[in-house]
Amino acid sequence: MFLLNLGLVLLYCLAVLYIGWRTGRRETPQDFIIASKNVGFFRTTASVFAVLGGEMLIAQAALAYSMGLGAFWFWAGLAFGMILLGLAAPKIKTVGDMYGLINLSEYFGLRWGKLSRYLVALIIFVTFFALLSLQFIAVGTIISPLFNVSYSLVVIVSGLVVLVYLLLGGYKAVVATDLLQAILMFILFVGLIFFIDFGDINFAESLLSISPTIFISFLALGIFLAFSSADIWQRIYSARTNRVARSSLFTVTALFLVFGFCMTLVGVVARNNFANLNPNDAFYYGLFQMLPPWLIGAAVVMVLATIMSTIDTEVYLVASSVARDFIAQKRKFTDEELTKIISYSMIILSGAAMIFAIFVRDIISILFGLSSLLLSVSPVVIASLFWKLKPKAVALSLLGGIAAFLVLIILNQLTPENSVITLPAALAFLLLGQVVFRFQGEVGVKSGI
Repeated sequence: MFLLNLGLVLLYCLAVLYIGWRTGRRETPQDFIIASKNVGFFRTTASVFAVLGGEMLIAQAALAYSMGLGAFWFWAGLAFGMILLGLAAPKIKTVGDMYGLINLSEYFGLRWGKLSRYLVALIIFVTFFALLSLQFIAVGTIISPLFNVSYSLVVIVSGLVVLVYLLLGGYKAVVATDLLQAILMFILFVGLIFFIDFGDINFAESLLSISPTIFISFLALGIFLAFSSADIWQRIYSARTNRVARSSLFTVTALFLVFGFCMTLVGVVARNNFANLNPNDAFYYGLFQMLPPWLIGAAVVMVLATIMSTIDTEVYLVASSVARDFIAQKRKFTDEELTKIISYSMIILSGAAMIFAIFVRDIISILFGLSSLLLSVSPVVIASLFWKLKPKAVALSLLGGIAAFLVLIILNQLTPENSVITLPAALAFLLLGQVVFRFQGEVGVKSGI
């Protein structure tokens, strides 16, 4: 059985490496950078769905272990947020095509100037580098005990596999491998759930078992994270048409709901069968300890597909942000030069994230901290779709959200219910800035769009 499971893992790794090699054979620099903004419906949908990472598997199961099915409300909020983002996607895509944007930070720079761009780029770098590190923590935590191999070895090997196909194909390799990985994620996980004995679950009672504060916090987290997720913005920019971008976001809403419910069930199964677990171990026990041995290999492939599809997304996102938001600001680079800068950045950032993951392994607290920081971007994003915002008000809003996040860290109050505080803080500073700077001229680069 061990050889069968190992064979499935090796087959999966060979498949994604082959896709990366094939993608890069006839690739242009624009394909490497943003897939020439010609990604169709199925690949765009798959790539948005595949942004779910290994930290979500562990975190969602841990929350469900602690509070039951009520943890699912985050996914209800995320689904609603995706619908709203889908409605706004044509406008986002149109602006992106008009000005050649590939990152959320560039949108801020276009609308409100360099200061806002740098602030958002900094938030994205910190958030997604830490999320990248969480993927490596997740893969090591889940896979290492299954094969009885070193945690560090699992982290390094998984990182090298992703890095190889990324260097071969860049962003085009990301969306190409995401199609395979999304199919494996969804079909395998939903299929595996039917082989698990849930035990006695009162679905109606459990869904309503959480406090109103946590209920509202989960809904708000899901809704507003959809708007501030830079990886999803990149998928909107790379879609072939406005219709593809909008339809993909609408379609992925259903996939998120089903996948989120499956993750929640795994945590509930662990809760029903294993007392006094560390919640971080709920996913491992709820899935791998409850499956027949002959299905373990399929579960491992599902986990690898979930994690590696997010590793490649976050490596590319952070590397492209470093290249475009910081290095390329000094002078104009050709697409060929940007391709090299992004490639070197991917190597350095992947190595740094693997080192970080080997020494830091606390997933839940890091995840809520990053979600809290990312929420500080949401008020500006949503408001900009309806109103003209003052550049200084935007900068003040971002600084206010960051300040609220730092206060939570300093006071050691970063909990699931408190993590959304950055959202009203950023909104309050945005409104304050709009009033204080109401007579300020529109100095943004393209403030009228």
